[in-house]
Formats: sequence, C-alpha cells, structure tokens
Amino acid sequence: MKREDYLTTGQIARRTGITIRTLRYYDQIGLLNPSHYDHASLRMYSKEDLIRLQKIQTLKYIGLSLNEIKQIIQDNSLPIHDLRSSLVM
Repeated sequence: MKREDYLTTGQIARRTGITIRTLRYYDQIGLLNPSHYDHASLRMYSKEDLIRLQKIQTLKYIGLSLNEIKQIIQDNSLPIHDLRSSLVM
C-alpha cells in the first residue's frame, strides 16, 4: 500500500471524533494497532483499521467493556452474523 492509503492518528481523530489519546490507548492495550508505522514512527491506519474502529465503537456503545470487545474482535471463530444478530437484539 502507498502512504496515501493510510491515515495518521490525527486524521482518524478528526474524521471520527475519537481523541488521539483514546487511539493511542487502544494501541497500547492491543485493541487497535495501526497497520503501519512510517519513517517518523507515526501510526498509520488502513481502511481495515477504520472498520475495526467502527466495530469497537459500536460494541462500546452497547455497553461492552474494552476487555470484552478485545475478546470479540480477536476471536476469529465468531461468525459476523452472530455479532450482527446480537447487535439487532
């Protein structure tokens, strides 16, 4: 991917309204790690990272803890339709 395909932490924060501090915390706890770091150690996020962030925010909105969210997102055996069904309920 080219550099233009990535967004920095600041760009993500401006587009989503999530603070830079929160994004850095998510990286620190392993919830949302950037796909790439550039030569200046800037965190660079891909479109897939943005999708993951949307999932995190949705699960957070419905009241799950960050630990629960991390388990759900990292559990690749959890079918997406089960997650979707849970959100509908």
